[in-house]
Amino acid sequence: MQQWNLAISNSLIGLLCCFSAYASDIAPSPTTPSVQDKPTITMAFFEDPKNSFYIKWAELLYTHAFTQLGYQFNYEIVPAIRASKMLESGKIDGEPGRIFSYGDKVNNVVRIEEPFIETHLIAFTTHPQIKITDWQSLTNMGYKVEYYRGMIQAKQKLTELIPATHLSESSSPINSFRKLLHDRIDIYIDSEVSLHLLQKTPEFQDGKIRPVAYLESVTNYGYLHKRHSQLAVDVAKQLKKMKQEGLFEYYKQQAQTSFEDHAK
Repeated sequence: MQQWNLAISNSLIGLLCCFSAYASDIAPSPTTPSVQDKPTITMAFFEDPKNSFYIKWAELLYTHAFTQLGYQFNYEIVPAIRASKMLESGKIDGEPGRIFSYGDKVNNVVRIEEPFIETHLIAFTTHPQIKITDWQSLTNMGYKVEYYRGMIQAKQKLTELIPATHLSESSSPINSFRKLLHDRIDIYIDSEVSLHLLQKTPEFQDGKIRPVAYLESVTNYGYLHKRHSQLAVDVAKQLKKMKQEGLFEYYKQQAQTSFEDHAK
């Protein structure tokens, strides 16, 4: 009888072990939540990432950063003014890149203290006679000027200096360079990314288009709604770590490749 009881006991233990192993296969571990269980952070993008190098770069960087912190990352494409209102009211969680003083104008936001974008705004032209040293050089010169859409600093400066009849926005650096070649515009203003595109695209390697001035350095920071104050600190640490690990440059190259492929 004792041997019979022992056999039954061993059988039950075996069944329990099998059931436990099966259950662990079909149920997610409590320490590794599924994607659906992770909270989502949604940022407002001014453009579709496939149309903008910087927005694509932002998508890649923030997706990585928030994933490391246990969040899903999402975005909505909305105009800049609406994005500010949505962030201020808490309808979205953040914005990827604004100037340092943005928080002085918009309520209920906290800055992610690690810079996201550090670059320069460059003026391009095909006319040797055009000489530019700064923004003020554009005043009362009658130039037809175009700038890449989404460059907030450029828009703010140029709308004060250039008549609306001589100022236009660009959604494609390639098209803007072509407009320069055909004298449809005199000056095109964009970031260093377009300089790389200019140098790498066979269509523009004859040297007719040249950078004529570095107008302004640009440093942008991400912003979150104030309910995410601690998360802003954590994201800043994560971005700094990513820079140290070379991930900023890695994702920059990915974004640039995507941007160049789409621009062709």
